[in-house]
Amino acid sequence: MQLYQFVAIFGILMLVFVQIPSFHSLRHVNLISLVLCLAYSACATAGSIYIGHSTNAPEKVYSVSGHRQDRIFGSFNAISIIATTYGNGIIPEIQDPNIPPRFRHQRLRQPTLESPLWPFQAASPQVVPSAIVAISGYWAFGNQAQVTVLSNFLVDGKPLLPTWVLLIAAVASVNLQPTNEVLERKFVDPKIDQFSIGNTVRRLVFRSLSVVIATTVAAMFPFFGDINAVIGAFGCIPLDFILPMIFYNVTFKPSKNSLIFWGNTAIASIYSALGALGAISSNRQIVLDANKYSFFANI
Repeated sequence: MQLYQFVAIFGILMLVFVQIPSFHSLRHVNLISLVLCLAYSACATAGSIYIGHSTNAPEKVYSVSGHRQDRIFGSFNAISIIATTYGNGIIPEIQDPNIPPRFRHQRLRQPTLESPLWPFQAASPQVVPSAIVAISGYWAFGNQAQVTVLSNFLVDGKPLLPTWVLLIAAVASVNLQPTNEVLERKFVDPKIDQFSIGNTVRRLVFRSLSVVIATTVAAMFPFFGDINAVIGAFGCIPLDFILPMIFYNVTFKPSKNSLIFWGNTAIASIYSALGALGAISSNRQIVLDANKYSFFANI
């Protein structure tokens, strides 16, 4: 099978998941998704360690390859990808005060911003498994490690470890709730029940259409890391590291002589520069890959 065929299969599954009405219906799906993510991390880590110690282990070269400009742009590109990977946890924290009227009776618990440890509590379930996968993958494959570490588990179409590990690790689940919320603010009537015929039909049509478009684009342009970098540069970096600092200074007006004010200002300034450089790097990489790959490429 070709890559775009797998993308199409995943898109069909998403047509089912995307019909979940709101953030408030996601707790069970998110639990399953957490288990699947942990299973992926465990399989990817175990597979990397297994291959790294096997007789079929590839030669390990840990130097950074490529021309200097490619390494520089690649670094900022990677920062944007990391921002996307670790920045998704901010969505449940910021959406609660802005729940559409039709969901007021299902309000989530208040965000845990009261705790000084909330950034670490939100990030640790993502950072720790991802860091373990990254470290073990780079140890096993060096600078030949690909964007998706599972891609290194096959050489000339032959698996370097038991096939069942690949089958388990290949399972994933994603939701498009932020996009759905935007669509429903435009097209769904909040004055009537969310499960009424009118709202159900609108939700079915517009959510399905968004999945079909996203699946088609994903299959046509199969450089997923580049797309993540663009999302990180234009979305996650401003949302996670710039706007909160600006809003805090504007809302609470700390003294301009205080450490909090200048700390927030410094963070917002540094990440504004990183976001701008990440946007340039990610768009540059998309242009390079667009010249390298054809539509529906099997990479």
